[in-house]
Amino acid sequence: MRRQTLPSEAVRGPLISDHPHPRPALRRLIALALAAGIGGALLGIAGLLALGLGYGLPLLVLCVPFLAALLVPLVQLAVMHPQVTVYEKGLWLRPMLGRGIWVPWDNLSRLTDHTLIRRGQPRPRDREHFGQLIVVERGLPLYFLAVGWMAGLGWRTRAFGISTHSHTDYEALRRAIVRGMRQRNAQAEG
Repeated sequence: MRRQTLPSEAVRGPLISDHPHPRPALRRLIALALAAGIGGALLGIAGLLALGLGYGLPLLVLCVPFLAALLVPLVQLAVMHPQVTVYEKGLWLRPMLGRGIWVPWDNLSRLTDHTLIRRGQPRPRDREHFGQLIVVERGLPLYFLAVGWMAGLGWRTRAFGISTHSHTDYEALRRAIVRGMRQRNAQAEG
C-alpha cells in the first residue's frame, strides 16, 4: 500500500508536538495481529463465497454476512487511536494499518467523551484511563466510519480517539487539539 507523505512545511506549519504510542513494540505486534485477522477474514469470505456458489451450498453463503460483521471491530481497532503529530495548521495521523493522513484544523468538528474506553482506575495497580473522540467532518477515509459507528456517534460520523493508554503526554495532546480548534473558530469569526 502506498504511504501518503507528510505535506510540505508551507502547508503544515512548524511542528508543535509528537504523540506516539507509549509502547511501540506492542503497537507493532497488535498491528501484525490485526493485519492477520483482517486478511484471514477476507480469505474466509472469499472461500465461503467460492464454496457456496461453486458447489451450490447456500448455507455457506449465508455465513458471509456474519464473518463480514467481524471485520468492523478489527478495522475500528486498527484506526481508532492513530499516532498523532500536531502541527501549527493541523494534525498528521498514522493509524496502525494504512497510510498517514493529513487533517487540517478546519476539518475537525468537535471533541466528545471517549465512549469506547473504561474510565477511571479499575484496579489499584492500573493508572487512570481517560480519552476523547475527535469528530472529523471531512478528510478521513471511509474506514474511520467504524470508529464513529462503534462509539455511538452515528453511521456517517468519522472520528478517531486519543487516550492516556495510547498516546504519550495525553494532556498536552488534548490541549493542543482544543487550542487548534479554538484558533480556527476565532479566525472563522474574525
